[in-house]
This record gives sequence, C-alpha cells and structure tokens, in this order.
Amino acid sequence: MSDIRLQEVPFQFDGKTFLLRCNMNVLMDVQEVFGGSISGALSGENASKSVLEFLAAMLNDYADEQGWPKRYSSRDIGRKLSLCMLPTADVMRLVRSAMILPTQNTDQESEPDTGDPGSSGN
Repeated sequence: MSDIRLQEVPFQFDGKTFLLRCNMNVLMDVQEVFGGSISGALSGENASKSVLEFLAAMLNDYADEQGWPKRYSSRDIGRKLSLCMLPTADVMRLVRSAMILPTQNTDQESEPDTGDPGSSGN
C-alpha cells in the first residue's frame, strides 16, 4: 500500500525553518497567479517564475499554519535568494507528488524479491 501523506521538506528561510509541502491551498494559490490554469505553472515556459510562485505559496501556507504573520511574494523570495539557492528540485518534486496518484506499480522497487526469475530487474 502506498503512503498517501503529503511529502515534506525542511527549508531554512528568513531565519526560520519551514516545512515545504504541496497541498490544495498551495495549488489553488499558484493556479490563481497563473490566471486560473495550473497548467501554466507546469508547462516549463515560466520555470523560474513557477518555482518562485510555488515556493511562496508553500512558505505562506506553512506560516499561516504556524500563526506567523509574515507572508512572502515571489518577488520577496527572488530578492533574497539567487538562482542557485532556490530549492527547485525539492519544490517541483513536491508538486509532482501532490498531483500524481500513487499506484502499486510505483512501489515495485521497494517490494521484497520473491525469487521469481521475472522479477530480477534485469
């Protein structure tokens, strides 16, 4: 059985540790920025903007959950982080994991070997 909990990644920003995760609030916030279409954020045409918007939404959602008053725009983040400091791979992995349904086939690598020659992986 697949683990359906949201994945989380700790991220240090602005003197605090945030838990980045992509939930429905994050997806709705980013969708709104891209004119009501989440596909605009996922198309790859606006890669840097997309990462900044997803990161801002994740930071703001966590801050809201913690009761912290500070909120960040993508521009705020862009002023504080260089391109090499952006957690691009983590952010986009979290987005993908939130949008793709887990299936039993995705867990094949973690299943124990049954001794069946067809499951050797070769």
